[in-house]
Amino acid sequence: MDIFAEGHGTTNDGNTARTFFRNAEKSAEITGVNLNLIERFKNILMVMASGQDIDTNSFDEYGIQTAKLFVSLHPWFYMPSSLHKILIHGADVIRYAVLPIGYLSEEAQESRNKDFKMYRRHHTRKNSRINTNKDLLHVLLISSDPLISTIRLLPKKKITRLIKLS
Repeated sequence: MDIFAEGHGTTNDGNTARTFFRNAEKSAEITGVNLNLIERFKNILMVMASGQDIDTNSFDEYGIQTAKLFVSLHPWFYMPSSLHKILIHGADVIRYAVLPIGYLSEEAQESRNKDFKMYRRHHTRKNSRINTNKDLLHVLLISSDPLISTIRLLPKKKITRLIKLS
C-alpha cells in the first residue's frame, strides 16, 4: 500500500527496495516470490547501479536466463515492459549508452531532487517566483556542467565488489 508522506513521496522508495533485497529470504517468504528470482533481480540492479564497466555479453545471458525463469514461474503474469527492457534489451542499452548506466539510475534522480530542494531553499531569491525559478535554473545548470562536475570532489560512496557469476 502506498502511503503519502508530505514532502517525501510514497513509502516505496530506495530504502524500502534495499531492505527488500538485503533480506531476500524473508522477502521471498512474505511475498511468495521465488528466492532465486529475487536474488537474480538484486544482482541485475546492483550491476546496473555500480557505475563499473559491465561485461555486456554476460549481462545479456544473465538477463535472458532471468527472463526465462520469470516466465516459467509466472506464466499467468504478463511481464511488465520495464522488466522486459532490462532483461531482454538491457545489455544493448549498456553497450550503446552515452553515459555509464549507473548515471541513469533512480538514485541519480533522487539525488537531484535533494539538490533541487536545497538549492531552492538556500540559493535563490524569494522576492518573486520568476526570480526564484531563474536562480534555481542557473544553479542547476552550473551544478550539472560536465567540466565543473569533473573538478569537484565527490562524497565517498560505499563500493560493493561485484563478482562474475557463472
